[in-house]
Order: sequence, then C-alpha cells, then structure tokens
Amino acid sequence: MNWWHRAHTTPLIAAALAATMLLVPLVGGSVLPIPSLLAGTSAGIPVALVLPAIPAALILHALNRVPRVYDTTAVRPVASYQAGMLAATALLAIALGLGAAYAADSSMPLAAARNLFGYLGTGLIVQYFVGHLYGPLAVALVPVLCALIGLGPGGRPYPWTWPLHEAPSLIAAAASLLLLAGGIAATTLLAPQRDASRPAAA
Repeated sequence: MNWWHRAHTTPLIAAALAATMLLVPLVGGSVLPIPSLLAGTSAGIPVALVLPAIPAALILHALNRVPRVYDTTAVRPVASYQAGMLAATALLAIALGLGAAYAADSSMPLAAARNLFGYLGTGLIVQYFVGHLYGPLAVALVPVLCALIGLGPGGRPYPWTWPLHEAPSLIAAAASLLLLAGGIAATTLLAPQRDASRPAAA
C-alpha cells in the first residue's frame, strides 16, 4: 500500500488541497472575467469557485499515473485503495472547508469544497467513458461553460449550474454529491472500460 501511495503521489494531493482551501478566503472577492452569453453581463465567476478545479485535476492525474493494466491485473485490492483515497480527499476537503469558513467567517470555503466534489466526480465519469486524457480537460471546461451559458437574466445561476450557486444551495450540494458518488462508482465498482487515449491492441 505504501508503494501505491507513492506511485499516486497522495501526499502531494493533500498538500495541494490544503493550499487551495487556504487560498479560498484570500481570493474570496476576486472574479475571473468570463463574459456570460445569456445574462448580458460580464461579471464573471468568483475565483474561489474555480480554484477547486486545480486539486481535482491533480487527483485525476495521480489516479492516471499508473497504467490501467497494472491496476486491473493487480493482486492487491486497488479498487479499495482508490475508493479510500477519494473518500479521504472528500473528508479532508470538508474539514478544511469548515475550518476555513470558521476562521474567515465566510461560506465561500464550503462552496469551494462542494465544487471540488462536483469537479472531481465529473472528471471521473468523463474519463471512465472517453479516456483518461479527457478527465482533467472536463474539469477545466466545467466552470468556463457554466460562466458562459449558466447565468440567466439578472446574473442568477440556473439550477443545473451547481458550481455558481452559493454555499447553502441544496441543489448544488446534491448535484455535487451525486457526481462524486457516480465518479467513485465508475472508477472502483464498474468494469473498467478500454482507455480511449491508448491505441487498441492489434
């Protein structure tokens, strides 16, 4: 198991996640200038809601560092290791989000932790179906697409635009948890699909 943690750089992931959650209160008022195509405004999206995409992409990269054939043919319970890593990441994000929210007296860290779940779940599901190369790409595209077409008149986010909702939003929380649960199931429980980023064997 120690070899698995080293191969998947779990200490680096924990450090990146901690640094991201510490940065969230510091950039709470900053906005990424992405114009909305539907809301008629150029307010953009809060940087704090986009930052979790960075550790989410790092987690996907760490899971993909070892060739799939090694995981699918390993004698050790690799699926359990992966599920444990993802669950531990979620718990760490919640703990850091609660701590940062209390220290900064702001709900933005909780929204960032929620978005981490959604970004990670989206990436896991995408790369399960279309290949490992596209998981991190999907994570990067989600906040951009939400900012472009996810705001309605007056700048209010549509119900499906979970990354842009405020922390108390039950819809956003449910969507993020469902995406993460689906991603974990696709990665650990369902039969592995052929990695579309690798050529098929002759």
